[in-house]
Amino acid sequence: MAEFRLSHAEVAVLSYLLGTPAPQRQVHIAAATGVTQARVSQIMAIADERGWTERCVEGWRVLRPREVFDHLVTARPPRVTTVEAWYSLDNGPRQIELALERAAAQRVSLHVCGDWAADRIAPWRIPEIVVLHADAHLELDDAGFVPVDTDPSDASLVVTIGETPPGWRLDSALAAAMGGLQAQVWPLAPVIEVARHMLIGNKPDAADAVAELEERFLTARAELERAA
Repeated sequence: MAEFRLSHAEVAVLSYLLGTPAPQRQVHIAAATGVTQARVSQIMAIADERGWTERCVEGWRVLRPREVFDHLVTARPPRVTTVEAWYSLDNGPRQIELALERAAAQRVSLHVCGDWAADRIAPWRIPEIVVLHADAHLELDDAGFVPVDTDPSDASLVVTIGETPPGWRLDSALAAAMGGLQAQVWPLAPVIEVARHMLIGNKPDAADAVAELEERFLTARAELERAA
């Protein structure tokens, strides 16, 4: 597979298009990703030359989803302003529920990433640490969490903080096709970000877990495309 160094804008646009089975017009891609229409046009032209996408009457669609998935998982991650670590004695699901409650109260956009998100759509291994992504600082002291300022490996929950454009999420139709109604209980990050966080830490079975997630995702995506 040829290597491409994708820009942040390319990752954002291609991730959104990959995670949205229906064809998308450039204006919708720009609105969902926060990338200008002019830049979207450039990105789609390059992707088209590589054979990754094609333009149809309804808009742009991914032509080689597996190849695009593999490139995006190893591409540069979205910009993150900071990473905050917390510790709690509660189990993983309860920590997520508490964090979501606090996020709603503080008007912070929060998405579940990593193994706990994968467990909702492609269960393959027992998830451990909770990984969340927020668009602003999330205060968790009053929810029973203790900040971890020394060794991040002691944390039970990690929050990455950075911009989240409107389309930065796992498509609800894909979530339902992959994991049923359970997948829609929590707001999940895009599948590429879920996979990227699963690979952090270099666990022995991480690659196999991501492969399982990829197969489940691509199967669901193909089913939705056929049904359209």
